[in-house]
Parts: sequence; structure tokens; C-alpha cells
Amino acid sequence: MAKLPKVFHNDINKKFTNNKSYIYAENGKIDNSKNQTKNDVIELINSLFNEKGFIFNKPLLIKTKEKTYDTAIIKKDHNNIYTLTEDVISIDDIISIERK
Repeated sequence: MAKLPKVFHNDINKKFTNNKSYIYAENGKIDNSKNQTKNDVIELINSLFNEKGFIFNKPLLIKTKEKTYDTAIIKKDHNNIYTLTEDVISIDDIISIERK
């Protein structure tokens, strides 16, 4: 067999970060709401308060570690949000927030 030339390849000297985000699928439906980080949740809450209109007129679906709330926000504290159904939810426990 004839001697073949060597194949050139570059050295990989960088750190890969392409697996930082994930896609969650349930029964063939992709659910992007589970991909929210804590900063995304805080930004969404702040944007809700900065929009025109009253905050309690904006229905939301709030998913936490333990429960899913179908309600609206009435007040925001340093680390908690208070809902129209008189629930106090810690911002650290929130996985995702969606508008209805």
C-alpha cells in the first residue's frame, strides 16, 4: 500500500459553551418557558411593572418548584412577589413566568 500524506488538523484551544441552553420537549411540543434563568424572570417582572396599565390586570402563569399559579401580581418586594390570590412567592423559587 502506498504511503499517504498526513491530514492537517488544528488544535482545539478554546472552551466550548454551546451546551448552556437546553430545549425541553413534552409529548412532541417544545416548551421554551422552562429555559428562563433567574435574570430573565427578574427582567420580565420589572418589565411588567414598567408597562402602561395596572399590574393586577395582567394575567400570568407562574411556575415554581412546588406549584403552578394562574394569577396576577399585585406587589413586588425585594425577594418576593405577592399575587392577586394572596400567595407570597419567592423570586428564587420561580422557574418561569408566562403571559396568558
